[in-house]
Amino acid sequence: MPDVRTSPLNLGTYHMVGADEFEPQRVNNFEVQIVGLSGLISVNTGTAITEKASEYITLSVASYGAPQINVQPITVSYGNNKIKFAGLPEFPDSSIVMNDYIGINVENILTAWQRLVYDPKTQKIGRASQYKKTAYLIEYDPEGTQARQWQLNGCWPSALQLGEFNQEGNNVRQVTLTLTYDHALPLY
Repeated sequence: MPDVRTSPLNLGTYHMVGADEFEPQRVNNFEVQIVGLSGLISVNTGTAITEKASEYITLSVASYGAPQINVQPITVSYGNNKIKFAGLPEFPDSSIVMNDYIGINVENILTAWQRLVYDPKTQKIGRASQYKKTAYLIEYDPEGTQARQWQLNGCWPSALQLGEFNQEGNNVRQVTLTLTYDHALPLY
């Protein structure tokens, strides 16, 4: 027989005082690492982009929509009722917002990666073996120790939004990348 709770566990926060297990995970203690962006060719100059492209993208991330795993239900009808079973998993796209730093040319790195997917000059679609990468979402505790990690397989940029310009503005320019992936795997 399952446990039935008839009263609250605690009426306050005293159980949290000095207890490491109740240290909150902060939303700003994370990195997104995309492996394999070295060797990209600049859209502007036709030359190789720095070998530090993956590192630069990691350091430019302002926000990231965490990965999801959604399982679609299979509904079976019989008589007067229906019952549901687990169907195929789906992995919805994620958005990454990045600060566009002039010195490391974030927009150029992302545009070069997207050009592997579709080249607007030649109108060719690239091969998945060239444009699909592996990415990691790594969460850290406040001291910088790794807390959790997700591995995203088959990542590629399905959309790149170059942000907005505003004569009245005084903000950091940001670009948004829609990251499509085949599979998300929690590694904790």
